[in-house]
Amino acid sequence: MTLIKKLIEENKIFFFNYNHNSFFEGFYRLSGILISPLFIKLSPNFISFLSLMCGFIGLILSIFFSFKMNFIIIFFIFSFILDFTDGIVARINNKTSFYGRFIDGLFDIFVISFLHIVFLIHLINIQVINIFSIYFIFCLLILTLLPIQHLILDRFSSLARWCNDVDNNKKIKPYYRNIFFGKITKLLFDLQHLCIWLLIFDYSISKYFVIMIFFILSGIASILNILIYIYLSRKEFLEVENPSDND
Repeated sequence: MTLIKKLIEENKIFFFNYNHNSFFEGFYRLSGILISPLFIKLSPNFISFLSLMCGFIGLILSIFFSFKMNFIIIFFIFSFILDFTDGIVARINNKTSFYGRFIDGLFDIFVISFLHIVFLIHLINIQVINIFSIYFIFCLLILTLLPIQHLILDRFSSLARWCNDVDNNKKIKPYYRNIFFGKITKLLFDLQHLCIWLLIFDYSISKYFVIMIFFILSGIASILNILIYIYLSRKEFLEVENPSDND
């Protein structure tokens, strides 16, 4: 209990504070802290793997066993919580590493892609869309944008650090997303996760409607991120030369 209180005190700035985190990021972080004592003896990388497996199990249950959406979503929510738990455990045990950051980010892409595939399969199974419809192409395009936006973000981040090393006067921020659009990106994240949580409950609004809203929000978020970093790459890198390329 003392450990949990300490972690809550250290992380309280991230809880439900839109200047630092979205609402759901704060909720997942707090949940990760509360369950961290259960995982304290595990490797942080193994916890990342558990997060990946939760998403993968959700995907398998959707493809081969046709489980109800309510049940499948629980696996993904637990995956999101574990995604914060691994970093918390790593800091507690002083086992943070760049490799851990690498697989954590990579597994994040897999899990959120699995979730999009689950939603797409659900829409096909209930015969709302078919593989020849414009809606299917729309959802498939959004699914494709997911890894593209992360590739561009990571590419910008690595080049920003490289530019800072080449020119000591340069102080390019590796990550601009939350700074550049402020609360808009946080709001888009929250609205997507609100859609995810709504799918747990039975209510009068159709799941088809909620899933389509999720895809639209996901597409907007991906396009915004891609445009942000394409613009910033031109702004920050256009006048910067790499001496090693001029030798």
